[in-house]
Amino acid sequence: MSTFIGNYLRNNRLSRSVSIQQRITEHREQYNTSPLIIIDLMYYDQLGGYLHRSSNEVKMRDLCGMSRQRLFQLENFVAQMKRWGAKLIFITNGPFLDISGQIIPDEDDSKGSSKDWRYAYQCGISDYLVEAHYSRVAADARFIPIERIWTESVAKIARRYGKILWSWDNTRHQEIAKYASVHDALAIISKNYALLMYSGLAFPRYKLWSLVDSNEATMETEEFDPLLVRRTLRLSAKQMRLLGAFVDYYNGTPTFANFLERMKIDDNKRTLFNSLANYVKKSAGNLQELDYLKFARDLFGEERYIEKFDELKSVCESYNVNKILLSTEQNNDSISMQLKKQDSFNYDIYHGIKITISITFVDYRYWQLNGEIDLFEIFMTLYQRISGVLLQHKNDPQLVRYVNIKRSHEEEYGTEELIPDFPKDFVVPSLEYMFENAGLMRSSIPDFNLRLLRFITGLQFGADQLEFFCKTDQRSQLQDSVTLRYMVSLNMLTAFEADIFLVTMHKCRLEPPYNLPLPEELNLRAFHLYFTYIKLRTLIKHSFYTAGLDDSFMDECYLDGVAFQTMFQKWSEAGASDEFRYEVDRFKNYRLY
Repeated sequence: MSTFIGNYLRNNRLSRSVSIQQRITEHREQYNTSPLIIIDLMYYDQLGGYLHRSSNEVKMRDLCGMSRQRLFQLENFVAQMKRWGAKLIFITNGPFLDISGQIIPDEDDSKGSSKDWRYAYQCGISDYLVEAHYSRVAADARFIPIERIWTESVAKIARRYGKILWSWDNTRHQEIAKYASVHDALAIISKNYALLMYSGLAFPRYKLWSLVDSNEATMETEEFDPLLVRRTLRLSAKQMRLLGAFVDYYNGTPTFANFLERMKIDDNKRTLFNSLANYVKKSAGNLQELDYLKFARDLFGEERYIEKFDELKSVCESYNVNKILLSTEQNNDSISMQLKKQDSFNYDIYHGIKITISITFVDYRYWQLNGEIDLFEIFMTLYQRISGVLLQHKNDPQLVRYVNIKRSHEEEYGTEELIPDFPKDFVVPSLEYMFENAGLMRSSIPDFNLRLLRFITGLQFGADQLEFFCKTDQRSQLQDSVTLRYMVSLNMLTAFEADIFLVTMHKCRLEPPYNLPLPEELNLRAFHLYFTYIKLRTLIKHSFYTAGLDDSFMDECYLDGVAFQTMFQKWSEAGASDEFRYEVDRFKNYRLY
């Protein structure tokens, strides 16, 4: 989004390579305190420019799924900073914002990759996989859009080494800039250079460490200083905020493209930032009403600038750290607070916030052709039952929630009513009671939690089947076992294929992460099974939380994509041999299907 800003700053020597360890050590020696480092969690998985600088080999691995080696690198990066004495805070989007971290009020100004575009792009890759060897697909694809499937594992790493904060009331970058300013952070690790545009009565003291230029192996990064950037550009604080509005908020929208054409500003990415900075300099440093009016006319044109004048001023002020309030604990009743600790999904349902359903390489066509499976129906059934449990005590039979979802391959994303399916055959304890007792489960799962889990998932397993997970130290693996059982019950997965999943997952858990050799070709059945499993695994997580099961029953995903492809090809070819049955028998207690 702001790559051209970074290019300008580098070309003008406004960045420098620094040692992260040295920066942390210097701060500790000078202030005798642990330096605060804030990490933009939304794109943390792109550390080192992973998404946009990936080689064909990396893209081939991505076509298989997640890489355990990659997760090890991400964890090692934060583990070293923690070991050197840094305090780590991870900030991510709250429920009110889309994945870009921006809200563009004008519908004509939507920007970024829409869900429909992503789905079409993924289906294009799936179709190409049928026609070409997957190394050719990797070479020809601009990128493999799997970044959203890292969410659970990345969040687990963040909680292990620091604290996650949600930007409930602000955009993510507003929250990051304000938190860094208030708490005098040493640095922000992000790929968004617009964080350099935030200002207030004084410019922030934090440094921006480029996420895409941070190196896990050397622990070096590229550092940018907001104050140095401002002095070099010779802009006032207000002018910097105006520049932020142009290069960050409106950049990439039709309005911005029309503005560049109208003002005859060259959109060459090598010179655009400098051109915009010079354009902003035409105003007085203290920016009066007439200045904003003039910029609004330039940006929106003669026909719209009067109605959009207040919007432009508001956008500029959104980069004023003095006027940003850190996210308050809205709806800070005990239920809301507990829901916030889980994830935003159940919180959104509880408070009536529309949910957008993301899918990665889940191809509606494949499942329609292979079993006439209706993914929309599967998703909605779970969401309705989750809603029914969460909303039962509101005592309102007219309650309706809304979800932005894809009904079928042919239909685009659209808003659907989510009518709660309330439990009818048993009384559900209050949410407060379930949350209070979630962490008290030791040797067994209480009957009411089990009944809720059965109701939500439709699975009829008994307490004896789950006893093993509670009485041993294997509770965290229940999520995977239930997900496999769920897919088998839907006829998405055969028991034999579920066994391959089970064996591979345990192999990945027991062995240290390393880059396995790539398979020579891609098994398309394994490809579709893998990514659908990842999606349904997340839905089972939401179901667990709703049933009153805490984090101890869930874990990050250990299913390495290359390992699964390799094992699936090996065992689907060999069949249920004695060797395979021996492997499965080792994990029979985890086998719920």
